[in-house]
Amino acid sequence: MDEKAKLIALTSALRRLHQKLVDVARRDYEQEWGSVDVGQLLQLLTKHPGFGWLRELSALMTSIDELTDHETVSPEAYQSACEQTKALVLLAGSQSTPYTEKYRHLLQTEPLVAMEHAGIRRLLNAR
Repeated sequence: MDEKAKLIALTSALRRLHQKLVDVARRDYEQEWGSVDVGQLLQLLTKHPGFGWLRELSALMTSIDELTDHETVSPEAYQSACEQTKALVLLAGSQSTPYTEKYRHLLQTEPLVAMEHAGIRRLLNAR
């Protein structure tokens, strides 16, 4: 499998993780404020401070998507994307940010988030 195909697989796994995190954030928001429709959720994801922690993962996915838009992906670009993913998703850097704090908590409390995390770990270890 070439670097581009591996990145496509990685971004697909990141999307599944992102969706699980959005589901949890939405559930928590709706418990306090009531039901939101898809349009309202999009507004919350892009503008509401309570959803801001998710933007780091969104930015990583966008960055990887931009790489896969090219005809080929260099080994260096692939390696960089993997390192960024390790730092953010596998918490390799252990930097404390709103994202890492929330994500660490969800890894312990949300089985579906932990399952997606494990899938990303497998992809990164298989490279």
